[in-house]
Amino acid sequence: MPAERVLMVAAHAWDLRGAARVGMRTAYVPRPVADPPLRSDRFDLVLGGPSELVDVLTG
Repeated sequence: MPAERVLMVAAHAWDLRGAARVGMRTAYVPRPVADPPLRSDRFDLVLGGPSELVDVLTG
């Protein structure tokens, strides 16, 4: 797949930063023990949890 057709979903902002650098779309899903985004991070989706991701993808 071309990078722009991939959605990287993670609870670790550092994973998403790397994915964005190579052209992937990004979705941050928080977890209690994870690496939260910095104020400067810009992800394509910032969701409240896994069920919200399901809603977005199936909506």
